[in-house]
Amino acid sequence: MAVFGQMVSGRFPWRFGRPAELLREEEPAAVPSGAVHSYRPDIDGLRALAVLSVVFYHAGFRGFSGGYVGVDIFFVISGYLITGIIVRDLEVSRHTIARFYRRRVLRIFPALFFVTLVTTALAAIFLLPSELERYARSLAAATLFGSNVLFYGESGYFDAASEVKPLLHTWSLAIEEQFYIIWPLALAWVGATRLRRLRLLVWTVTAASLVAAIVMVSRDREAAFYLLPSRAWELGIGGVIATLPRRPLPRWLDEVLAAAGGLAILLCVWKYNVLTTFPGLTAVPVCGGAALIILTGTHRATLVSRILSLRPAIFVGKISYSLYLWHWPVLVFAAVSLLPGSRMTINLAAVALSFVLAFLSWRFVETPFRVGGPRWSDRAVFGAALAAMAAALVTAGVLLAANGFANRYSPHERKIASYLYLDQEESYRSGSCFISDYSQTFAKDRCLQAGGGKPLVLLIGDSYSAHLWPGLSQADSPFTIAQASMVGCPPGIYPGVGGKTCERFFRSLLTQWVPEHKPAAVLLAGRWHVGDYDLVRATLADPRLADTKLILIGPPPQYESALPRLLVAAESRKDPHLPARFADPQAFPVDRKLREIAREAGVPYISLIDNLCRGKDCRVWAKDDIPLQFDNGHFSAVGSREVVDLIEKDLVGIINGDGRGTAP
Repeated sequence: MAVFGQMVSGRFPWRFGRPAELLREEEPAAVPSGAVHSYRPDIDGLRALAVLSVVFYHAGFRGFSGGYVGVDIFFVISGYLITGIIVRDLEVSRHTIARFYRRRVLRIFPALFFVTLVTTALAAIFLLPSELERYARSLAAATLFGSNVLFYGESGYFDAASEVKPLLHTWSLAIEEQFYIIWPLALAWVGATRLRRLRLLVWTVTAASLVAAIVMVSRDREAAFYLLPSRAWELGIGGVIATLPRRPLPRWLDEVLAAAGGLAILLCVWKYNVLTTFPGLTAVPVCGGAALIILTGTHRATLVSRILSLRPAIFVGKISYSLYLWHWPVLVFAAVSLLPGSRMTINLAAVALSFVLAFLSWRFVETPFRVGGPRWSDRAVFGAALAAMAAALVTAGVLLAANGFANRYSPHERKIASYLYLDQEESYRSGSCFISDYSQTFAKDRCLQAGGGKPLVLLIGDSYSAHLWPGLSQADSPFTIAQASMVGCPPGIYPGVGGKTCERFFRSLLTQWVPEHKPAAVLLAGRWHVGDYDLVRATLADPRLADTKLILIGPPPQYESALPRLLVAAESRKDPHLPARFADPQAFPVDRKLREIAREAGVPYISLIDNLCRGKDCRVWAKDDIPLQFDNGHFSAVGSREVVDLIEKDLVGIINGDGRGTAP
């Protein structure tokens, strides 16, 4: 603690001030009108705000549900600094592409390839064969700065969880490097002497990209998130600031604008979440907030810039690049190594370790290359960069050729592992009856169609309703099953006026379609949480559903890691009770509370946990060594049929009203 106190106070021998050469190379107050270029400590503080938002979001800390916007802050900072550097060099006629990329190599490569070296070694130990093969592809993509394209291609609701993709966070580096292939060429083509044209170029690119983001996010949210056309405007807005003619504003106005910018960022970090449609217009407040903080701090220190210039903030800002690189692999391997203890305790330890590794990486990897780099020849710098890239690509090829070193596991373990993150898009009817992306269109005519002379039963809910579809829709089912599932949306009649996606979807079904078509029953199924209790109560008591037979289906047993991983670990460690120790404890009290709510409302309740568990020891196999669930909670198609076989008598009894089933 004493050492840490010295570090943040500035008394530690390795001070945070940078050599003058590094200040000139990296952080000018990039105003091409002749203003003095000087180091901006508040920008390091803004970096700290950005990286802490991302780290705490990934660690699951409360109050940081929108912390992913920290990446957008980084984009604005990068666009401001790099555009300023290019314009400044153009003004004095010393800009060359070789000089630009030399700086990028010295800034980006050392820490990146050191982290990937350590990450690759850990991946070979902890990842299952299919995960290691996927990792190899991401290693190659990250090396070529194309990981954003790879991860976009892999995206899908049932794609492997992010917690087993140690290089997932490199998508943002790929965005930057792709942008900086084009940006310096475009600026050099216009030239700094034609300032009006240069500003027009920067503004045009920024505006066009923002329009692309708005259009793309409504049509393909994953593309808008991962691909350059919808992200370039965030770097471009930094370029706008760097080329903006800047005249001092009244102090009070600078203070107001800076405070507004800081407040906008904090509100986005606090209020946004994974269901927020992002990026696009929702990214404007956070990017605009970062831009205002940078802009108002150009000529004077505002209250916000002084706060961001405090030594602890500067310290975190200095190590922010290394901290960003380290934190995600550390969190991933903390999760997949199945360490004992609560997830929050483990994540706290992982964050602390990330800070230690980030400081060591900044001090012993980043700094030596950035201080000593200017003395090295272009041949040495680019030769070393190409050698590092070649070594990484060869390593990726070896991992793929070796099939993820599958021989580390027994044949039985490999069979279990093959069910990990099984693609269930088709069996769940994703894209038609299960809306796994809000840009998809619900196929009402197909999904709500009656027929076959059997009683019609409507299954509605989130993905935890969709995973019952393979079992309920079997050919010998006594019912015709209609399905309406939407990701992330627990089913119910929401209390608002129906403006949001979930509200609109279920309000239309329950208050219009159900009264008109009068199904024999409506099955309400979801991955229920404590926060859903009021929604369930309101839905079960809604007078518009008084004549509808509602059946509430409880949550399934869930796990803190994917069930196939737990089963492989249980076998390799000869510990059959391991899955029970990693059962999500929240599902059990939620199940009990929902039963109580259903009883009070006079609505039948079916407990999946009662059917599958004895205490916390739950059924983990479907049959023939096929795991019941392929991820943390969703049933495999075979598992779904097994589960429905267990509850079918109860369902038939409740729907037919013959006294069988779990009645209230």
